[in-house]
Amino acid sequence: MDLRDNPASLPGDIERALQIRAAFEAIGAAAIRSTVIGWTDIVDADWSSIADDYLGCFDWDFVPDWIIRHVDWSDPFHPIARHRISRFSEEASPDGGEGAGNGCDEDVAANAETSMTFPATIKTTVGQSLITKIGRFFNGTVSDCLTETIQNSRRAGATHIEIAKIEKNDRPVLLIRDDGRGIAEPAKFLTLGDSGWSEAVARSEDPAGMGVFSLAGRHVTVRSHAAELGAAWQVTITPDAWESGKLLDLVPSSLAKGTEIEIDLPESWASALDQAVKDAARFCPVPISFDGNRLPRESFLAEATRTEEWNGCKIGIFVDERSPHREKPRINFHGLTVPCSLPHICDTDGSRGWYAKVDIVDAPTLQLVLPARKEVVQNAALDALREACEAAIYRTIACEGHHRLSHAQWLRAKSLGIVLPEAAPWLSAWAPRTAEMDSIFLGERVAGEPMILMPSDEPHIEQCAGRAIASGHLLRARPVHPKGEFVGYSWYDALPRMLGCSFRIEREPDDIFDYTDGAQLPPSIVSGRVDAITLELAVQRAGGADQPAEILGLPTDVLIVPGECWSGLEEVSIFLTADCAITPLQLATLLEDACFWPSEDSDADSYETQQAAFEMQARFAANMLLLGEDAAIIERVREAMREHVSWLIPKDRAITMHAVNHKVEAAFVDPDAPELTVA
Repeated sequence: MDLRDNPASLPGDIERALQIRAAFEAIGAAAIRSTVIGWTDIVDADWSSIADDYLGCFDWDFVPDWIIRHVDWSDPFHPIARHRISRFSEEASPDGGEGAGNGCDEDVAANAETSMTFPATIKTTVGQSLITKIGRFFNGTVSDCLTETIQNSRRAGATHIEIAKIEKNDRPVLLIRDDGRGIAEPAKFLTLGDSGWSEAVARSEDPAGMGVFSLAGRHVTVRSHAAELGAAWQVTITPDAWESGKLLDLVPSSLAKGTEIEIDLPESWASALDQAVKDAARFCPVPISFDGNRLPRESFLAEATRTEEWNGCKIGIFVDERSPHREKPRINFHGLTVPCSLPHICDTDGSRGWYAKVDIVDAPTLQLVLPARKEVVQNAALDALREACEAAIYRTIACEGHHRLSHAQWLRAKSLGIVLPEAAPWLSAWAPRTAEMDSIFLGERVAGEPMILMPSDEPHIEQCAGRAIASGHLLRARPVHPKGEFVGYSWYDALPRMLGCSFRIEREPDDIFDYTDGAQLPPSIVSGRVDAITLELAVQRAGGADQPAEILGLPTDVLIVPGECWSGLEEVSIFLTADCAITPLQLATLLEDACFWPSEDSDADSYETQQAAFEMQARFAANMLLLGEDAAIIERVREAMREHVSWLIPKDRAITMHAVNHKVEAAFVDPDAPELTVA
């Protein structure tokens, strides 16, 4: 299928691709699959004879080469393997001839007296059968037809192109007329691979003499006035004539200037014609009229932030936070726009991106893949263009005077000869992550004040550490999120940074336990009040891995240690200092931020239901620790009443309830009774 869909540009490869396509059309993919499977034994036999010495890969090297050498596709209904070979190495026999290991059959190599039946030399050529398949070179759309015809008019020096839908002999016809120099050699006009263009045009644009065959299979009449000869001619090409090679009558014409082409207009073309003409005219350097109306044109680089000229090209730099879609046209060949992979540079914040588009003026080394000209040939010229676009982007950034590029990009710009300042020295304020947040929350921009880099840790660690850091002074610097892309900038490397942290829990002078993420709590340590909790931070005051770290201690009042199960609070341990002034609501919120992780299992309730259940558990746990068991139970009952019962009670009525041992009694209150106090 790769040979079928992605042939090289050599005529032999194109012809083979067309033959393979014909086989697929004739017998279908299923039959092709069965046929190919039938070659397995032959391929395996040939592979086994050379596998030990073969330097390439079986799948990607040997098999494609084997198919190219051995499969005869000339009969589309019966593709066959012609013969077998046993070796692919380059060993030669002692007499200077080919041996059994160089591509000859073993029986031939073994018999030195076998007569040579092959020619002494060969050369590349174009098979005559190729012309019979020319209709498959293009996809047959009206866009292809317009593109190729307009390009030919432009090369002929046209200053205006007219396109119109007309009626002729009671059938719709597409008329394309220009005022160019005309075609002086009608024979070359219909000769595949012979463009007939002047040396200057051939050097500048590499025309291949294939464009007119975008009309293959259609009824076409061509009239042209050859300015250099002062005479005009006309020819009509019937649909069958494109591939049959039959002789066509060339007759004089009265056309006074340029070239005129009439094409029978099929319904599929008619419905797409309006948009196709607009697209063809949009970036074309030659004015185009459609049904008498001049179509609007625009510069391919109209919205560029900055443009440069390079080796016959104009490079435009555009600013956008998003990378352009891979199918978006990036190169304009005189009105023919094609997609191409060109540099896109984005800053580390993801807020700005720069990409390039190219307008070709006179760049003969930049070529399009033939015949359809819908992609750029991958060659050294394209590599050089990509580097030029990259340099143009960095020069555009340099003109702005500031940036947020990574240090690697900064070094790349330097290697291209563009000197940029270091990235703007600001970072985002650090904020502790919550358990359900996959990404880091970036706070406000911090600039012009001391900063300290905070590493990422588990959410419960960050939440508890955040309380201590917010109430204390960490080297009198604002905690900020690190940005690894900035390593290498002098200002960034000089920032102090926190390397890690742990918590020291003191229940009694001799009862001390150190907790880091993942550590197991001793069974003797249970939730409740403790004498003291200290957040111990390993801090490096200056950048560089070789700089010593020091341990700083900050007092904190809460430590939450989750268990292995994150769906509830049954295994969560909560430690509070004796002087902790946190409220039940604050503690419940901290528990949710540190531990709540919704389940995505198919049998789990909705996110809202899971969150509501967790919040209720968190409030109960907070009340148990801070208010005591009785108060926690009463508050839990109140919550249940408010959530599930209160809406059943009629407005302006009161109910008394008595519950004991799972028995509940309820009664309306006498309106004349003293008013109840409602909590």
